[in-house]
Amino acid sequence: MALPALSKNFRASFRFKLFAIFTAVTAVVTILFISLFIFAEIREQRWLAADKVHLLAARLADGVRLPLYAENRDALQRLAEETANYPEIHAVVITTHDGRVLTDLHKPTTIGLDDLLSETVEVRSNPLGASPETAITSSRHDPDATLIGTVRLERDTIDLKQRIRSLVWTSCLLALGFWLTVSLLSYLALRQVTSSFNNLMRGIQIMRNGNYGFRIGVEREDEPGRAATAINELAASLQERDRENQHLQEELLSAMRLEVQEEKKLLMAKLIQTNRMTSLGLLASSMAHEINNPNGSIRLAGHYLNRAWNDAMPLLQQVAAEEGDFNLGGIPFSTARDNICECCATIDRNTDRITHVVQDLRSYSLGERNELYPGVDINQVVANALAIIHAHGTRTDTTISADTSPRIPAITANHHQLEQVLVNLLMNAVQAVQNNKGGIFVSTALNDDEVLIIVRDEGTGIPPEHMERLRDPFFSTRIDKGGSGLGLFVANFIVTQHSGKLEFVSAPGAGTTAIVRLPVNPAPHT
Repeated sequence: MALPALSKNFRASFRFKLFAIFTAVTAVVTILFISLFIFAEIREQRWLAADKVHLLAARLADGVRLPLYAENRDALQRLAEETANYPEIHAVVITTHDGRVLTDLHKPTTIGLDDLLSETVEVRSNPLGASPETAITSSRHDPDATLIGTVRLERDTIDLKQRIRSLVWTSCLLALGFWLTVSLLSYLALRQVTSSFNNLMRGIQIMRNGNYGFRIGVEREDEPGRAATAINELAASLQERDRENQHLQEELLSAMRLEVQEEKKLLMAKLIQTNRMTSLGLLASSMAHEINNPNGSIRLAGHYLNRAWNDAMPLLQQVAAEEGDFNLGGIPFSTARDNICECCATIDRNTDRITHVVQDLRSYSLGERNELYPGVDINQVVANALAIIHAHGTRTDTTISADTSPRIPAITANHHQLEQVLVNLLMNAVQAVQNNKGGIFVSTALNDDEVLIIVRDEGTGIPPEHMERLRDPFFSTRIDKGGSGLGLFVANFIVTQHSGKLEFVSAPGAGTTAIVRLPVNPAPHT
């Protein structure tokens, strides 16, 4: 394998990830501790240097007390030179209490002010009767002593900076060596620990490719070893299951060969039904064309009749006012006046309904969608459907009761399609109760985000073996009585287009309840 591929595999391995995490944590901890150590050492070195200068200044202050009090410049110069013999002392300055400089000794050097450490100690007289301890420390601790002057020492810090620099380099090299050593030891330990995991992963990869006969070698009885044992047992179970599956597949193929003829029969039945649906689509398209023409003529005639009646109305009212009520078409004018207006409105309303029904039929036959519009009043849909059923000529004296809820919100839907759904359900209910002389109950309700339209009849009910086929096309128990088997199929199709559900609850002799569930805001239908 090429070196780039080996490098890529190593970087993606579990061992590398553990090693990277461990070395990163070790590096952070090492840097933290070495930084704390260096900062502490630098602080300690600076403190020691400052303390040494302070001790030298305090000792000089004790020695110059009498010469300073007497302002003996020669003695002060000699004591300053003795103190300046220390190689790190750069300058010695002795001043009186009023600020006059008696001794100012500076060594020639080129160092800057930043490389100097200065310490000033006050020189005070010892009070009478003071103890030896007080006499020794009076220059620093006795506030009652008289101020004689000050002693200021300046120390060269170049050697201190060199020691600090050497300390930093030595500490960094030791930290680097420690980190490299720990990283090497951790890598050796991780390689030993992860070797079992690598063997486990190689075995799993082989088994994943379908070779369930492979077994992973168990080196130690640790967690990876126990995992390898469990995987070997799983591989044995999978190998046995493969053999059983192969045997079952052979039996299944034998059974499928026996069922081929039955499947062919079912497929032919579906093809025949598909052909009938195609023929139905062609018939619907042809009917739509044939119905649209006379319906357009009726609609136009209705418009002309309505306009003519409106034009003639003032003349007829004038005749009635002058000569009294008269018959018009065998009906008194006072009655015919409103009836004819209502007839014109009925012609316009029903021709409009025929137009929508034909359009829906044509859209369905061509596979088109009808648009959904917001603001549809479900209670108005129920009222319109009931008006159509009441005007149906074949209806008996069946009682239809309506109980619509005022809490029903307006929904997004197709008004005419939902009206068609309700008409189909009511027609089925009317046909079911004609022999029982029972009633039909229509109601609306709101259930969470769903609007419910419920049609319940007290008819004969539906046998259990027919419940699953109610929505199938061309299925009807009234084929011999003129049923087409398409009413519930079309109703279910329309409800599905509205992202809703059409449900039936029925039992023989106990009537049938049809429930239309419609969402208030249906999802777009694809």
